[in-house]
Amino acid sequence: MLDTMRRNVRKLSWVLWLVIVAFIAFYIPDLIRGPSNIVARVDGEPIYIADFQQALQQQTAYYQSVSGGNLPDDFLQQMQIREIVLESLIRDRLILAAARDQGLSVGAREVQARIMEYPTFQEDGVFIGPDRYKQILQVNGISFEDFERQVHNEVLFEKFTELVSNGVTVTNREIEDAYQRANEQAQFDFFVVSSAGLEPEVSELLTDAGVRMLFEENIFEYQVPERRRVSFAVIETEAIRESVKVDEQELQTAYAASIEEFTIPEEVRARHILFRLPPEPDEETIAETSSVAQEILSKIRNGADFSTLAEENSDDTATAASGGDLGWFRRGRMTPEFEEVAFSLEIDETSDIVQTSFGLHIIRLDGSRPEQVRPFEEVRSQLDQRITFERSEEIADQRAEELRVEVLRRTNFEDLAAQFGLELRASTLFSQLEGFSEVLSPEFTRQVFLAGRDRVSEPIRFGNGHVIFRVDEIVESHEPELAEVEDAVRSDLISELAEERAAEVADEFAARLEQGEGFDVLAAEIAAPIQSTELIQRDGVVPDLGRQSALVLAAFDHAPGEVGGPVKVDRGYALFRVTAHVQPDWGEYATQGDVLRNEMLNQRRSGLFESLVRELREQYTVVTYEDVTASIIS
Repeated sequence: MLDTMRRNVRKLSWVLWLVIVAFIAFYIPDLIRGPSNIVARVDGEPIYIADFQQALQQQTAYYQSVSGGNLPDDFLQQMQIREIVLESLIRDRLILAAARDQGLSVGAREVQARIMEYPTFQEDGVFIGPDRYKQILQVNGISFEDFERQVHNEVLFEKFTELVSNGVTVTNREIEDAYQRANEQAQFDFFVVSSAGLEPEVSELLTDAGVRMLFEENIFEYQVPERRRVSFAVIETEAIRESVKVDEQELQTAYAASIEEFTIPEEVRARHILFRLPPEPDEETIAETSSVAQEILSKIRNGADFSTLAEENSDDTATAASGGDLGWFRRGRMTPEFEEVAFSLEIDETSDIVQTSFGLHIIRLDGSRPEQVRPFEEVRSQLDQRITFERSEEIADQRAEELRVEVLRRTNFEDLAAQFGLELRASTLFSQLEGFSEVLSPEFTRQVFLAGRDRVSEPIRFGNGHVIFRVDEIVESHEPELAEVEDAVRSDLISELAEERAAEVADEFAARLEQGEGFDVLAAEIAAPIQSTELIQRDGVVPDLGRQSALVLAAFDHAPGEVGGPVKVDRGYALFRVTAHVQPDWGEYATQGDVLRNEMLNQRRSGLFESLVRELREQYTVVTYEDVTASIIS
C-alpha cells in the first residue's frame, strides 16, 4: 500500500491534527525501567507503564478541566478512556516505526525552524529568542531535550503523512456537487404538532392498569439509587478572611519583597517591514531580497511614508495592514538581532537593513518608555488582598490539620464542632449522581459514599474551605414499589401517550395537506403558531427548534410552494411549506472551489490514513501484556 501512495509531498495540517496532537500530548521519553513494567510492544519497542500512566493522567486532567471537575467515578470505565489511551500510544509507535522504515529523517535545522513557527514562542509574529524559549519550557516543567525530541517526531509524523497521502484526488464534478449542497439555500414556514400540548387530552386516558404495566415492564429504569444523609461542618475560608487584618508594616515589607514584580521594564514601540527569506537561503536569494529591501529603504530615506510602504511591501501579514506596527514590547520578546537594533534607535529613526532568521527587516522606532516601578499606593490594595488570601488559607489549613488530629482520636462529632466553633448542619438524602448542592465537590461526594455509617471523616478541601462529615443514614439501592415512584411513572406514561397522539395528528394533517386543505387552516385548528425561517443552508438553525437537520433536509427536497412532513423534531412533529429555494452564486465558485477541494482532500486523506494505520497493525507485531495492563486499569 505504501508503494502505491508515494508521490507528491503536501502539507496536511488537518490530518496532522488527528495524529500529531495525540503524540505530542502523550509522548514520554523512555527511562530505564524493568521489563515487568511494559504494557505493550510495537515491533519489539516497549511501551512502559510510566508512559501509559502519564498519558492517562493527562487525558483525565483534560476531561476534568472541560467538565469543571465533575466527572462521575466510573467515567474512565464508561468512556473506555484507558483503552483509548493505550491504543493511542500503540498508534504513535506504529507510525514512527513505519516512518523510519521508509528512510525518513529530520535534521536539527528542521526542528529549529518548526519551533520558531509555534505561536507560543512568538510575540508579534517574531520568535522570542532561545533564552525566552528555554525559560518557557522550564516554567512548564518540560526539559529542553524532551521537547525537541517531541518536535522532531512531530516533523517526522508530518513527513510520513505527506508521503502516504499522495494519490488522493477529488474530481471537479464532486467539488461542484459539494459546492451546490453547501451553498444553496431554502426558506420555509412550519408549525409543530406539539406532544406537550396534547398531554392534557391524553391524561384523561390514563388508567391505573396502564401505569402499573409501564412500571412493571421498565422496573429497572425506576431503580432507586443508594442515597445517604450526612451531618457536616465547614471551616469557611471566607469567614476567616474577614477576620484577617494586615498592618502597614506588613504591606511595606511585601512591597519591598515584590518590587521586581511591580517593576515595568523598559519598552519600545516599533514598526517593521519584513522581506521574508526561506529557512536556508542561498547567497543569490539573499542578494535579490536585499536589493528589494534596499530600494524600499531608499524611498524611506527620501521621505516616503513608512506605514504606507509597510502595508504595500511587508511579508509580515499580521502587521502589514497596520503599517508594520509591532506595538510595545520588552527585551527578550524579539530575536536578539532585531531587539538589539530596536532598542538602540532614537524615536522616529529608521534602521539599516537587519537580518534575522525570519528574513530582512527595516525597523522604525515610534516610542520608548524607560523602566518604571509602580508606586506603593497603586498596588496597596492588591498586596492587601494577596496577603489576606494567603493568610486565611494558611489559617484554614492549620485548623483543618488540628481537626484531622482530633478526628483520628475518635473525638465525638458534636464535640468536635463545639471545640472548633463550627456550625453542625444536616444534609438531605442524596445519591452519588446528584451530589449535595451545599458542598459542590466530587471528592466530598466520593468520600461520603465510601464511608461507613457513624464514622467521622477527615477534613476534605473544597471550594469554600474544608468540610468534615458523618454518615447518619444509608438508604440502599433497591427496586421500588410502585407507590414510591408512581408520580414519575405517570409522567412518563403521559409523555408516551402524548407522543403517540402527536404522531397520529401529524399524519392526519399530512394527508389533509395532500388533499388540498390549507396549511394555515390546519395550524389554526390546533392553535399552533406558524413560524418562518430565514434563507438557510443545510446546516442552518430553525427558529425555536435549533439545529433540526432532518427537517431542513426535508425542506431542501421540496420546491417552492410544496408542503411536506411530518418530520420528528424535539417537541413533536413538524409540517412545513417551502417558500423559497435559492441556487448558489456560481460566480463565487472560482474563489471557494479551491478551499472546498482542500477540505474534501483532507477528509479523504484522513480516511486513507486510518486505513493505513490498520494495515500497519498487521505489518508490525503488536503485543499487549494484559496481566500488566489489568493491574493498572482494574
